[in-house]
Amino acid sequence: MPISLTRMHPHPARLFAIACCLVLCCVSSTQASEEDGDGEMATEAKPEFVYEVDPYYTDMGYNIPLTHRPIPTIETNSEAVILREIIKGSLVPQYMLVEASMYPMPLLGTYLKKHTPDFYKQSDIGGNFNIIESLTAGFQEPWAVSLFFGNVAKLKRPKEKRKGNNYGYTGYLFSAGNKHIKSNTLVDDEWCELEWKIKGKLDYDDEKLSWSFRVGGKFNRNSDVNNVTYLNLHRNNTDLRSQYLTWLENTNLDFRLHFLQHGGQLVRSELIAGKKIPLLDNKYIPTFSAGFIWTSPDEYSGILKDTSANKLTFVIRPSIEF
Repeated sequence: MPISLTRMHPHPARLFAIACCLVLCCVSSTQASEEDGDGEMATEAKPEFVYEVDPYYTDMGYNIPLTHRPIPTIETNSEAVILREIIKGSLVPQYMLVEASMYPMPLLGTYLKKHTPDFYKQSDIGGNFNIIESLTAGFQEPWAVSLFFGNVAKLKRPKEKRKGNNYGYTGYLFSAGNKHIKSNTLVDDEWCELEWKIKGKLDYDDEKLSWSFRVGGKFNRNSDVNNVTYLNLHRNNTDLRSQYLTWLENTNLDFRLHFLQHGGQLVRSELIAGKKIPLLDNKYIPTFSAGFIWTSPDEYSGILKDTSANKLTFVIRPSIEF
């Protein structure tokens, strides 16, 4: 009898364990290949601790070298050159990053909806728009643990002497968690993500830049949360050297699409863009971002499915960058 694959939901924890085993096998293979003919090792690379603090995405991680080569440095002012260089050799990973992340604003939204329902309800405007949901939307999980397996490069501007946590990453990311967020409500769901990504960050006194490109799939233990394949583009730039109202500088952009793994139907799209207004002293940079999140009823099944209509959530994200 043929077996139907239309509703298979692989156990996320099992997928994550398999990914870890593959990483360990590759670590052994890569380290063995680094030995020279006399069995001696090259100069050892050192593990490094990295972190990022943001109201919507806060994380801390630990870079672990899989070979004995030090982290290379890419010295350029060109984003195109950075992307080209960090993609080179990405099929042979040399670093592993263990990371834990949490999303403070989405977590705050779930807390307010559960513990202060009256206050949350008072944020409704016109029946279809809730200010709190608008301020906290954009992440479908409250936290995650991740294992990145790929290449890492330090990023540096020519003649720049100040050191900082400026890194570029390219490779494979395995993430897992045990909760899902739907309309600011926490749902029990063991999930796992497998993706390929490019990510970078520059942090100087007069310029800050972060970007990422991700494509992958998400697998959910809860059969009411449908498995999806997704594409995500992100860019965030602060340039105090640019003219006041240039179009591409001092801006941020986040674009995301979700497709059902079985059938390929588009079930979610996100577009959020913002503009930064540097003040005269450059100590505080107000930012206002706005956009929308569109979701199809078919994003969910069973008791989580809302068959009434497609949903459009207007998103606003005012913030201050220090």
